[in-house]
Amino acid sequence: MRCREGVLSLYLDFDPAGGDRRDPAAAAGDALAPLQATPLDERLRKRLDEEVERAISYVREERQVRGRGLIVFSCLPRGLWEVLWLQVPVRPLARFGERAHIAQLAGILDEHERYGVVLLDKERARVLVVYLNRVEHDTSVFDAFPGRTKMGGWAQARYARHREAHLHRHVLHVVEAVQREARRRPFDRLIAGGPDEALAAFLAVLPRSLAGRLAGTFAGELFLSNAQVLEHVRALDERSEREGELRTVTQVIDVASAGGAAAVGWDDTLAALVEGRAHKLVLAEGVSQPGHACPAGHLAVVEPVRACPVCGAAMQAVADLAERAIELAFDEDGRVEMVRGEAAQALGPHGGAGALLRF
Repeated sequence: MRCREGVLSLYLDFDPAGGDRRDPAAAAGDALAPLQATPLDERLRKRLDEEVERAISYVREERQVRGRGLIVFSCLPRGLWEVLWLQVPVRPLARFGERAHIAQLAGILDEHERYGVVLLDKERARVLVVYLNRVEHDTSVFDAFPGRTKMGGWAQARYARHREAHLHRHVLHVVEAVQREARRRPFDRLIAGGPDEALAAFLAVLPRSLAGRLAGTFAGELFLSNAQVLEHVRALDERSEREGELRTVTQVIDVASAGGAAAVGWDDTLAALVEGRAHKLVLAEGVSQPGHACPAGHLAVVEPVRACPVCGAAMQAVADLAERAIELAFDEDGRVEMVRGEAAQALGPHGGAGALLRF
């Protein structure tokens, strides 16, 4: 959404590890102070003051901190008021401009996929859905499992087969419960935990549609607390996310080097975005690049250009081309991937920007 009257974007961090949980209103005031010191004309100053008052009033009235991070997008002229409480930390930030500042939110959403989690033993199971470090749903499955017997010989063998049949039916019921959750709350990855025998039986009947999403298993108890479940998800998510990011960056660099459908560096990446050719924009987390852009969206470049070669309009200075690149990607239904660690280092020599192209 774009509004010449200005959109306020506010990110507040309340993470116990380093955020400010003492006074939410004071935290909002601290984040907004540098923005309020920015020189603006009288009209935009009045608009900014309206949005700041609206945001601080909300935080003051809310009183209770309901997450580790808070994001607010506000624009009175366009009727925009979006509040997101997240169970993940955010970087404190305040921006006021024609568009909402969505780069950090895009990075958060890219970093956290939705997970299905199965905890099971021979007669019980829990199926959980986890997103943004929060358990969205938790459902249970129960099938009575026959106890052990002292019978011997043929009767013992028959009873063992009876127990195996019960376990088989149980894990089929668990799979059905997982499939129901996948339809109601589609998840990207699946992890499963439990004793060896029950876990092996479950994995043996997992259909291809779920097996393709299986990201890992662990030896876990059925009654793990939600906090313990989240720890397992976080550890697996971190590892798989970093591995996937490195594969993506390697693909971008290799394909671009071979002259294929990929771009690296700001100029080539921005050109592909403006032309609507970018399928996936890839940026190193935290990368920032000042530049220049056509107000009508025809051109975005790093080096100064006096006028747009398409429409002749004067080019405008842009404080952060990363934000503009993300907007261009979303405008063309493209995907955005923010990369970290080794992947960000690999993309560094190319300015921290690249893209996989549609053509």
